[in-house]
Amino acid sequence: MDEQNTLDLYMEYIQAFERKDYHAIADRCRTPFFASSPSGTTIFENREELLAGFSLLRNSLDIDGYVGSQLNQLDFTSVAETSGTLLVDFHRVNQEGTPYFHGKALYIFQKRAEKTEIIGIVVLDDSTASSLNE
Repeated sequence: MDEQNTLDLYMEYIQAFERKDYHAIADRCRTPFFASSPSGTTIFENREELLAGFSLLRNSLDIDGYVGSQLNQLDFTSVAETSGTLLVDFHRVNQEGTPYFHGKALYIFQKRAEKTEIIGIVVLDDSTASSLNE
C-alpha cells in the first residue's frame, strides 16, 4: 500500500473531522465501518449510521472546546498491497491553542478498485471515542 496516498487520505479525513464535514468523512470511509476501543466496538453498517456516529463524536468534543488536532506522530505500516495501518499519536487542542487530551488510534486502510478508504479505527484508550460506543 502506498504510504503517501494513505497519509494524504488521513489528512483529508482529519481536516474534515475538524471542520465537522461529515459527508467528506463518509466519502473517505467504507461501510461497514468499525470503531473499537477497550470499552467496546461499534459497527456502522451504512453511510447514514457513519454520519450520525461521527456527528455524535465530533459534537461531543465541543464541550471541551475542541478546535483541532495536533498530530505528534504518524507511523504507517503497509500490511499488504491492498491494506495498511496508520498509528496516530495526537493531542486535542482547544480554542486557546492548548493541548488538553492525549490519545492514540490505529486507523485501518484498504484499497479496492484503485480507491483507498478507511475501514476502521482502533482507539487505544477508553476516552478517545467513548461517545461512539454509547
